[in-house]
Amino acid sequence: MILLVARQIVHSRWPALVQFVHMSVDSINPVSAIIAELHMAATARFGGNEGKARVCARRAAGWAIRGWRERQGIDQRGQSAHRHLQGTALDRSLPAHVRAAAARLILRVGEDHELPVDADVLDDARVLVDFFLASDDNR
Repeated sequence: MILLVARQIVHSRWPALVQFVHMSVDSINPVSAIIAELHMAATARFGGNEGKARVCARRAAGWAIRGWRERQGIDQRGQSAHRHLQGTALDRSLPAHVRAAAARLILRVGEDHELPVDADVLDDARVLVDFFLASDDNR
């Protein structure tokens, strides 16, 4: 499996200049892949592509959830990021802010391509990534 990883090549306030590198998923650290995906989400937003930003944010959050579940001994490989987000939104053993962030990430956009609530998909993805990468026993 090939993963497209973004690497910032100019240090600046805006993540506008990005180099894309093809890497095998097996050859990189999953945390690096999650961070790269969040970076691609920010780059897409900066470029005016909120749809791509949403997809990248969901994917990063889903990967973080999957990794945490695997470390908990729950094998759910093959499930989509969306499925991981759905499960997280419904898991009453998780803190309310984590469930709420997951629930906002799975909301459908309307015909106007806007979310039905005021939410920032990047912030929600970061909440989930921070929570699920912080500790294996963070319940």
